[in-house]
Amino acid sequence: MKGGGGQAPRAGTAESWAPVWLRRVGAVLGVGYLLAVWLGAAGTGLPDQLLPTSLRFFTQVAELFPNAAADSIEWRVRGWRCDLSRFEEVDVRPFFPIRRDDKESRFDRAMFFHHRQRVVMAALDDYITAAQNRARPDQRIGGVMLLSLRVPIPPLGQPGPRLTWTPLTDFPASVERRYWYTTASDERERRCAEGP
Repeated sequence: MKGGGGQAPRAGTAESWAPVWLRRVGAVLGVGYLLAVWLGAAGTGLPDQLLPTSLRFFTQVAELFPNAAADSIEWRVRGWRCDLSRFEEVDVRPFFPIRRDDKESRFDRAMFFHHRQRVVMAALDDYITAAQNRARPDQRIGGVMLLSLRVPIPPLGQPGPRLTWTPLTDFPASVERRYWYTTASDERERRCAEGP
């Protein structure tokens, strides 16, 4: 029993160390804090108008991805057609069969991590040229042009398209293209002159 004639606590409950008025003030402040966080996250701007900067700091929701990408990168190959003497797109998915239809394919991974390394680009050039000429002898190529497309990601809240392989010609001119590697012209001519 509590001294001074108070009631005995119920079995299994702990006595509060704070008086009732302090618990009520704490509950009101807690609800006010959660409301300020919610109003700020909802974009109402009320916490910015009502709270001083020192308190507003504690109600702001973290911006987790302030430098998030605005574009999706797609890696592509154009091959120098020996019979046409021009570059045309080459579908390399059959040459990289593991996860061939998504961004985890071996080609996408190699380009993502090594697109600035000349030795890797030359090895990809050799491999793709040989694979294309073996698989499609009627469309022989003498070399490649390795490039990336920067496809804009839809604004937040709008659904994006499913990842599907789309020919280069179907992308609008507004989609940025970056060229990372092109087989030297003398090497293309030498490979084309070799024949099948």
